[in-house]
Amino acid sequence: MATDMAMDMRKNAAPKIVVALAIAVGVSSSVNAAEVEFRPEIGAELVYTDNAGLTEEAPESGEIGILSAGIVSEVIGKDGELSLDYRARQTYHSYDSEKNKLYHELDFTGDKKLGNSGFSVDAVASVDILPAEVSSNAITDVISGDLIQGSELGLGLNYQSNPRKWVDLNARVASSLYRYEDDRGNNNDYDASLLFRNGQKVNTAFWLIDSSYIRREARGNSSETENIKYKGELGLQQRSGFSPFIRYYAESYLQGVSSSEKVGESESWGPAVRYFRSRLSYFELSYNFSLDKDKNEDYVGAAVNLEPNRRTKLFFEYSKRFYGDAYEFTFFHQKRRISTDISYIEEPTSFDRRFFVEGDSVEEQKLDKTLRWNTGLDLRRSGLDFELRHQTREGLRDVTDFVKDTTYGGGISVDHKLSRKLIIAFAFDYDHYTFDRLNGIDQVDKYSRYDLSLNQDLIEGFFLTYRYQFTHRSSNIVGRTYDENRVSINATKQF
Repeated sequence: MATDMAMDMRKNAAPKIVVALAIAVGVSSSVNAAEVEFRPEIGAELVYTDNAGLTEEAPESGEIGILSAGIVSEVIGKDGELSLDYRARQTYHSYDSEKNKLYHELDFTGDKKLGNSGFSVDAVASVDILPAEVSSNAITDVISGDLIQGSELGLGLNYQSNPRKWVDLNARVASSLYRYEDDRGNNNDYDASLLFRNGQKVNTAFWLIDSSYIRREARGNSSETENIKYKGELGLQQRSGFSPFIRYYAESYLQGVSSSEKVGESESWGPAVRYFRSRLSYFELSYNFSLDKDKNEDYVGAAVNLEPNRRTKLFFEYSKRFYGDAYEFTFFHQKRRISTDISYIEEPTSFDRRFFVEGDSVEEQKLDKTLRWNTGLDLRRSGLDFELRHQTREGLRDVTDFVKDTTYGGGISVDHKLSRKLIIAFAFDYDHYTFDRLNGIDQVDKYSRYDLSLNQDLIEGFFLTYRYQFTHRSSNIVGRTYDENRVSINATKQF
């Protein structure tokens, strides 16, 4: 019944089944809760813009009013926990009543252990605001963006054995529904995973079986995709020195009607060795024989994992997958008041609505390469956050209208506490988009955004925020370049 209700929820309406699920799980989990947090809030914002139509020539000014209400709740118990963050915003545009709209944002997660059986269930529900089409406007604020609502509703069943014994087994099956306001990219998602390895009592050998299966079915047509991955290892366990082992890897990506078309696949095995500098730090070298030599070649793989202390971790791996050379990198370091987190991941994806471009097939498998660098500095009265980002998405099929999208940019934000009840903040963001196509003109968009704000804590739980924002967009597409100045005042009351 819950599935049918989620599939039939109306456009521009609150997903009632999502809210009902959150409340139901919240009530059931809070019976044995050890800790409960419940914090509602309401707000009102008045905005003035000097370019309501986001046009380059003859811009017109306008006012926008925004009424909001939300709730943050968290329940932590002995056998489970849940988190609920919900917010609704109604916009009122003085210059165009057709733009008035109610937006919902929801982030709900919950999990509950089923006694001492090792089984647990989890649920997730979310409602997000997304660009309807990123090449038209990639900004996601509720005033200037051409936006849609996207929602997810998911349920999972997990099993975890006791890893301190002879066997460490983790298994999961889950299903999710993804729905979008304009029905583009609606899909049902089914996934399963299995992680089987030696437990902590085993100290002479190690083994690993790591597999995953993801199937996404389009709602409204017969398009679907399947992603299957296997990884296996068997070898001698060492605390230090050399540790030889045998590794196996296979993956397969399909799409089309009943997943009939192979987008790419690879399968390999071979000997490998790790050299342990310490219990958690090692260097790895492997030779991998391809089992499908007509498509993929043998290759030498390498990996490095360094964990000199609890505050520092670095991992790098080079391998070959069906699309060629493949890399993975993560780095985390925290020292006193500064932390750095860097990651680079390559993975085929499908039905990813966040980056939809007009004319693109959202069901198509694409290779997503994402790099992110975040650094944060937390001082006694000030804070600084810095981010760099780079992403490319490439078509994996030989016959496709989709070639490549490239996005890169960064941002910096600084806040300073002027007094106990007054905080000033500044932020700058820059993003560069390139949309390559086989047919037509390649599109290049550049966004620069400046934000200056002053937050005042008048009385307990009541805040005023004064803000000035400037946005510049340049584009090689006629009619999409503009400048906008915006000032606003926001009043928020937390209970």
